[in-house]
Amino acid sequence: MVSADNLNFDVLELIFTFLSGNDLPSLALVSKSFLAAVTPRLYRTISYRFRQSKGYNVGNPVSPFSVIVTHSHLAAHVREIELRSVPTLKNTMHPGFIRDCKETLRLCRNLKKFRCTIQNVLPVFLPVLEEKKSLDTLRVYANLTTAQAGMLAKITGVRTLSLEFASWNVVDVLPAWTKNLSNLTSLTLYMINDLHESIYETIVGNLPHITGLHVVGCPKIDHTTVLRNASKTPLLQSLSFTTTESTKSLDLPPPHLPHLKHLALDTKYSMQPSPSPAILSALLTHLKYAMPNLASFAMKMPERKISVGDAFIDQLLLGHKHSLRRLAFLDCAVNRESIAKICEQCIHLERLDVAVPIKDISAFSVNIAKSKTLHTIVDVQNHVDHGIRPTLTQVDANLMMAYCPSLKAIVTGGRIWTGRGAGAGDNLSVRLEKRPSHRQGALWFIPRE
Repeated sequence: MVSADNLNFDVLELIFTFLSGNDLPSLALVSKSFLAAVTPRLYRTISYRFRQSKGYNVGNPVSPFSVIVTHSHLAAHVREIELRSVPTLKNTMHPGFIRDCKETLRLCRNLKKFRCTIQNVLPVFLPVLEEKKSLDTLRVYANLTTAQAGMLAKITGVRTLSLEFASWNVVDVLPAWTKNLSNLTSLTLYMINDLHESIYETIVGNLPHITGLHVVGCPKIDHTTVLRNASKTPLLQSLSFTTTESTKSLDLPPPHLPHLKHLALDTKYSMQPSPSPAILSALLTHLKYAMPNLASFAMKMPERKISVGDAFIDQLLLGHKHSLRRLAFLDCAVNRESIAKICEQCIHLERLDVAVPIKDISAFSVNIAKSKTLHTIVDVQNHVDHGIRPTLTQVDANLMMAYCPSLKAIVTGGRIWTGRGAGAGDNLSVRLEKRPSHRQGALWFIPRE
């Protein structure tokens, strides 16, 4: 009789790389050989969230960090730590949790990624993070004092850096810090009120080699500033920025970005009538020949009832329909005619992120049927429709996949509907996947693998 326990250790490890979530701890309970094989995968990523911290606060002071402190040999497997919540005690960070977390960081000599997006938590970890020579990805809530900003600037080996809600102290060290970031390939500056034009120009001037640049939600840096300095980073493959209602002319000549694959626009609307449609049109005209190989485009509108204009969709498709593979329209509506044009004209379309009109699912299914390559639809649920929103059912998913045989996955409401086979009837099987639909907490404008 063949037993999985008799498989070679490396074979078990390979099998377990395809599993995630609750499957991993369940496998660890099967046998000693399963435990040994699943342990590297089980402890590779430690993600601590609100649900776990809530349990810590009600008298169950066990965390992944306390486990690693107790069993220090497990630290060798940890490659990524993500903190999205911290337990509290009398309105302050729980000292026991912080102690375990700091000790875990110290023990994890192979740590590659650290993410901490909680206000006022990063400072306690800075002394330990300075020592992490293997760290290549850092995403932090960077509201720091001058001394703390100086400590942060000593971390110079990262390849991917994301600074969110950074204080003026951090902004002040950025020109000198970026000179030392020789390995940096991607920089994200998010929601930084004190980032102004002169410092931004210095920063990008120090980083001519980066391939990813994302400047979103920084009020003093608009689309004209980003595009005027884009020529300093000619190797860009992904670019994100905020478009404002400023009517300033775009500088000529436009930047030449032959490697650009991903463009994300955070679009602001406040004036009535708004000049944004004209600004977006001018932007596409300005960049039409600057990014000949655009494969991914994302746009986010303010949380209000706004539809993407047909003229904008036509202009986008005119310039990039032969190269676009992914399109995302967040917090906005896209009408049926535009959906049909996208699916018909984008001959390589693979993924479409839009608000799925569940009440009009039949017409939507007919529209997406025009694509022969679309394999994933993400229902972004963008609050355009008010009131209780109907849920996409298995019948709806079956209908969409029957009309569009290439469609294999529909992501909606934290769930994934997957289909096997092609066509309607017995040849098509639609089922609900157990795996999570997306990485929670990811910034919307960062291109997904």
